[in-house]
Amino acid sequence: MLHFICNPSSGGNGGERARQIIAPLLQDVPHAFHITRDRGDATAIARQLTSGPEETDIVAMGGDGTLHEVLNGLCDPFRARLGLIPCGSGNDFAAAAGIPADPARALGIIRSGEAKPTDYLECAGVRGINAIGTGIDVDILRRYAAMKRLKGSAAYLASLILTVVNYAPKRFSEITAEGAEPHEALIACAANGKSFGGGIPIAPKAVIDDGLLDVVIIDGIRKIAIPGAFVRLMKRRVLELRQTVFKQQTRLNVRADVPMPLQIDGEIYENLPFDVRLIHGELRFYRP
Repeated sequence: MLHFICNPSSGGNGGERARQIIAPLLQDVPHAFHITRDRGDATAIARQLTSGPEETDIVAMGGDGTLHEVLNGLCDPFRARLGLIPCGSGNDFAAAAGIPADPARALGIIRSGEAKPTDYLECAGVRGINAIGTGIDVDILRRYAAMKRLKGSAAYLASLILTVVNYAPKRFSEITAEGAEPHEALIACAANGKSFGGGIPIAPKAVIDDGLLDVVIIDGIRKIAIPGAFVRLMKRRVLELRQTVFKQQTRLNVRADVPMPLQIDGEIYENLPFDVRLIHGELRFYRP
């Protein structure tokens, strides 16, 4: 039985369009569509569907936000097989997993493919699958959410430009085995996928099943140099910046005197400790 958790309004009604495309292709397959209406519905539906002892096939239909909600609703990720029909405004994890944007092709991967062990992240009890970070990305998301006249990529670009002009770096310390390592950073990100924000390539070396976080911290950068740093970032050359700290590890623990909001898969969380662990081998995800 395939359970599709569909956000119909995702990506400007992309979820409903995708449902109409794949529904005729499922006539020979036991399935059910579960339609979300409000924020948090996907989590509640996933929790209800996975509350029993049997293994369950769950397919998220939406963008990174819908996938994030579904992942957090799984009662036990080890007893679920998770699929994705990407149809949101941001499909960063779909790109990292090699899942095509075409709904019929994405469905074909679920029907004929294999649910493969795939890493995910955990931060203070909240699961993420693509990236968790703080800094300028959070400010961009807040401006994007407040945009009235612009939508989609134009709104995101405008939010990015306004944030770059007005941004003040965040001060925090990374807690390591050697002690506290201070930073004054533009961004600090623990990535499983390669990009966030609808295609910004923050972690070009990331692999979603290697058992490692890709930690990227852009540190000690002067305000005048921020636009140039973003040009490097967009050209997939962020790791070449001399201000970039890059590590591959299983945990990122950050402490700050002033609470820092986090973005987890593009969703903003307030007052969560920034302590990210990578969970390896417990989630099975339909992908090529």
